[in-house]
Amino acid sequence: MSFFGGKTAHTYLGVDIGASGLKVVELANEKGRAKLMTYGYTERLPGQSMISPFDDPKGTGEMLVKLCKKSGVKSNKVMAALPLTSVFSAIVSVPRMKHEKEMQPLVDAQVGKLTPLPLSEMVTYSTYIDGLEKKISQEKPSDHVRVLVTGAAKSLVQKYIEIFRFAKLELQAIDTESFAFVRSLIGKDKSPIAVLDIGSTRTSITIVEKGIPVLNRSVSLGGTAVTKRIMDQMHVSEVQAEQIKLDLGTMAGSSAGGVGGLPSVLEAVMQPMLNEIKYAFQLYAGMELTEYKKVEKVVLTGGSSHLPKVIEFLKESLNLNVYRGDPWARVVFPEDMRPALDEIGPRMSVSIGLAMREIE
Repeated sequence: MSFFGGKTAHTYLGVDIGASGLKVVELANEKGRAKLMTYGYTERLPGQSMISPFDDPKGTGEMLVKLCKKSGVKSNKVMAALPLTSVFSAIVSVPRMKHEKEMQPLVDAQVGKLTPLPLSEMVTYSTYIDGLEKKISQEKPSDHVRVLVTGAAKSLVQKYIEIFRFAKLELQAIDTESFAFVRSLIGKDKSPIAVLDIGSTRTSITIVEKGIPVLNRSVSLGGTAVTKRIMDQMHVSEVQAEQIKLDLGTMAGSSAGGVGGLPSVLEAVMQPMLNEIKYAFQLYAGMELTEYKKVEKVVLTGGSSHLPKVIEFLKESLNLNVYRGDPWARVVFPEDMRPALDEIGPRMSVSIGLAMREIE
């Protein structure tokens, strides 16, 4: 098993373990392109209590067994991803040497000053951004190499191992959500891009530069906050509020709303989210070890990215090109499946990107 990196053979099953449910996607390699074999997901129903899947590894494993069986999954080799909220990430610069193993102690020495836990209690992986023979710029050769280091607590990694052991699945490697987003939503695009993943309870902001996720932030805002606001304002049950939230798409067309035509009920969620996005952009502009300083476009994904007028609101507020990402764009599938896949696509971005890991 490898963590955060390294290649493994014949691994096409991506499993995304999230707060609102499980998602699985199985892909095959067809002439270098990813071909959809099957997919499936579970989701929390309105009124159900929200329990972390990591608090009950056995129960989560058993749920995963049922989902794989129902979905007709054939592979038992799995790629999983750690949630951005649990991942440490930093870029450091070390003197260029002939071999990576010579630089690793220097990387560890720098990273050890930044991690929330001692390195001995973490699993880390280093991605050498520049490579040993590359230059940071054409004009000015550099005698240093930039290294992206990602890591997580060993205790959390152990819970992942337990979940897949109970599910009787072979965990090949643990990746990060940010690299999964790069594969499924960005591909070969090297421009500076922000991926905004709006989930049920959290929204993550990932800024990607030349295919490398250089900045990650997470905020406790998502679709559930919208549901709760509707419940409070209209004094309805969660089931009723969820239905009203779904109906907002048709209701928004008849109401001018706020910026970008955003329904007023969404403003209390989107405004603080917008502030976080702008703050992430400011952090990116001030980073020393990145090549670009300004995001050029925003890609929207996540189960709550379908909320009405969110794209228009962000376009107008950020003065940037904002669009909803299509994680199926690099996947081969029967065309008659398009409507169903488009509907669920935003919530499957991570699992698709994980399953694509060996078909890059």
